[in-house]
Amino acid sequence: MKISTLLLLGFLFTFSACKKDNADTQSAEDAARGSYIMADAFAISNSGSDGGKALSKRFADCNFTYAKLNNGFELTFANCTDDAGITRNGTIRVTAEANAFDTEGAGSITITFINYTVDNEGISGTITATFKSGALGFYFNITAKDLRLDYADNTHVLYNTASLTYVFSLANKFSLEITGNSDGINRNGDHFTTETEKMKVEFFASTGCPFPTEGTMTINVDGENPITLNFDSGTCGEITVSQKGHKDGTITIF
Repeated sequence: MKISTLLLLGFLFTFSACKKDNADTQSAEDAARGSYIMADAFAISNSGSDGGKALSKRFADCNFTYAKLNNGFELTFANCTDDAGITRNGTIRVTAEANAFDTEGAGSITITFINYTVDNEGISGTITATFKSGALGFYFNITAKDLRLDYADNTHVLYNTASLTYVFSLANKFSLEITGNSDGINRNGDHFTTETEKMKVEFFASTGCPFPTEGTMTINVDGENPITLNFDSGTCGEITVSQKGHKDGTITIF
């Protein structure tokens, strides 16, 4: 009887030790949303430089207002749902140096969020994009400062800094390719860093997916094994999350 009990306990211990928990999808969401929000705001601001005409396709079924400023413009959304099903409210203010949106010029733009929400999640802080050009095409160096995402449950994520490069080139059919790193505090209060490699997004494609469809992001959370996001899941908006010692999971950005 004692031997049988010991064998049973040994089996249960072995089974429990081999059973894997799910990958940390919550930390994955926190990091992925920050990078996507920065890219999304930049794409909207870039397209808004012509008076908002280029935004008409993406926001064909809702109204937004365009207000010209001396050194830029403001885009204000009121329960505006785009063709990907994402609803925006509030204002994006864009201030720009001369020729910042001109591929033959140089300059920088600053994006400020004013009472801005995406699917009822509040976004605040600033993003600065500086224009560059090279042999393969043109690109922007993106920096973020104190970018914050407030969730409906009163938790929040703070992206202390971000240094990203957005590349447009003939090689990737002028989709937006993102590479770089960020640093922040997730909704659990844990410090994290990210490394993004060749994340591609086609925000304004007439057909296709407005979410990342290629590339990877590695997230390092203090005290955890690295978390890897693979954007090439084959399903629009779905991201595969992997972490050593855990079962793979999936997330959506919104």
